[in-house]
Amino acid sequence: MEQEELRLQLNPEKIVRPAEGNIATGLLWGILISIPLWISVFGWIMGIWR
Repeated sequence: MEQEELRLQLNPEKIVRPAEGNIATGLLWGILISIPLWISVFGWIMGIWR
């Protein structure tokens, strides 16, 4: 084999990931996780006041 055949073929277009998709996924998971946490916090506060 020649030296150029041993090199990995790297396409920069395939390596770069869209940042918008990652941000949207992170926000979605953050909202889904935080809703039960806020409900439990409000329930805990209301339980103290009674």
